[in-house]
Amino acid sequence: MAERADVVIVGAGHGGAQCAIALRQNGFEGTITVIGREPEHPYERPPLSKEY
Repeated sequence: MAERADVVIVGAGHGGAQCAIALRQNGFEGTITVIGREPEHPYERPPLSKEY
């Protein structure tokens, strides 16, 4: 893990991944660190729905 990051996102679930994606899509070029309990890197997960 980097010692310094411009943005730190706490939570590697769907919301955290979408936040990182939105930053890049809007032109953010700084460093992004995503912190989560999952042993895997964040990946695209389907949003959960109560209707399902």
